[in-house]
Amino acid sequence: MNILAIDTSTMISTVTIASDGEIIGDFNVNQQKTHSESLVPMIENLLNLLGMEIKDIDLYVIAKGPGSFTGLRIGMTIAKTLAQVNGKKLIPISTLLALANNSSSDKLKVPMLDARGNRVYGGVFDKDFKEIIKEDLYTIEDFSDLVNDLDQEVELIGEIGKKYQDKFIKGKTLPLNFNNCIGKSLIKLGIADKDKNFNLYEMIPNYLRKSQAEREMPKELKDRLNDKKNAQI
Repeated sequence: MNILAIDTSTMISTVTIASDGEIIGDFNVNQQKTHSESLVPMIENLLNLLGMEIKDIDLYVIAKGPGSFTGLRIGMTIAKTLAQVNGKKLIPISTLLALANNSSSDKLKVPMLDARGNRVYGGVFDKDFKEIIKEDLYTIEDFSDLVNDLDQEVELIGEIGKKYQDKFIKGKTLPLNFNNCIGKSLIKLGIADKDKNFNLYEMIPNYLRKSQAEREMPKELKDRLNDKKNAQI
């Protein structure tokens, strides 16, 4: 089975390909280009380097978020299009769960992504990757309090771990190779979920909060849109 995984949750574009349980290609780019500019060429280039075509892919995996609104929309749209056009299954995976899977230690894992404004997308997983603290949008103060209340050593996984390390009493940051580029973990989790059924047409990113445009929308416009929705019900 050939599997193609995509992640556009952060500034990094990731495309990873596995064949029969072995990673054969892993392409990660952190650049100023938008995901819409880089992702499709990355997929094409990696397939070409491996002597493969898109028709050779049997299963697609997508990081569903949380993360960048624009990035998540682009990645999900491209993944759904590829799956639909080629008649293949698409497996959605939590970005935070995939980030946690970058570590295989027995310690509690605390994956975090920067949500700006002293907020993080975060969660806590045990050694078996069971959710201990629900992944959600938190202020760093609230999240660190929840983690500290566990009174256990934890691994801070993610590029902002060092920024907030002093907030976590028993927190330890990991080397840089653990903190981003989750394509291999997406492959692992995708294989585990390959027999599950997901509705491709109902699949949407897990944003965990409203977009900036929605948050900044004038109240009068919000009220008009709500009235219109209510009138249609």
